[in-house]
Amino acid sequence: MSDTPEPLTLPASGDLFVHAPCALLLTDTEGAILRVNATAVAWLGYSERELVGGMDLLELFSIGGGVYYQSHCLPLLQLQQSVSEVQIDLVRRDGTRVPALLNVARQRFEAGLLDQVAIFVAGDRRAYERELQRVRAEAHAALAAREDVEEKLRTAIRELSTAEQRRADFLLTLCHDLRNPLAPMRSGVDLMKATLPPEHPAARFVAIFDRQLRQLVRAIDELAETARYTRK
Repeated sequence: MSDTPEPLTLPASGDLFVHAPCALLLTDTEGAILRVNATAVAWLGYSERELVGGMDLLELFSIGGGVYYQSHCLPLLQLQQSVSEVQIDLVRRDGTRVPALLNVARQRFEAGLLDQVAIFVAGDRRAYERELQRVRAEAHAALAAREDVEEKLRTAIRELSTAEQRRADFLLTLCHDLRNPLAPMRSGVDLMKATLPPEHPAARFVAIFDRQLRQLVRAIDELAETARYTRK
């Protein structure tokens, strides 16, 4: 059994024209339709006999599209021999419109100058563009909402930081004010401890007062240290 692949058989050039996935037309420089493919017949709703030899390219356009083609496309064709991706509305045989993209190339053949016209229905493209615009709008809205939330969060953090700063300042001021009366109290206790003999009835109360005073000083120091840490 041979592993050699079968030779690829390509369709004839005529088949490529007839069954191309876009509408193909051949016209003279005046716009008279000389040839169409099956896709053009299917999209436009006319028979090949109606199109070829009996209609002009301009008859397939809306009134506005025909004016635009004559005023913009034909001068370009004469100047540069081609136009591409011209958005224009086609009018089907039943009168309905279909958005399309028009590409035209003017070339010289044995019969003279002829225009090769390729038409792509733009309905899917416009739907894609609308969907793309919708997604972009949603993305912009989501980004704006995110930025708004982030700004509110930054504002809340600033306000919280300010509140923490004020609380720390208040605690430090409070600790300072509490230490002022504790200093003479500390001196008085130390004096009583130095002058009262251990057997004196008041010595036990002085010891209790001394212990409570030390605990109070330690609590104030811890509170002040916490406030200073908060301010960093």
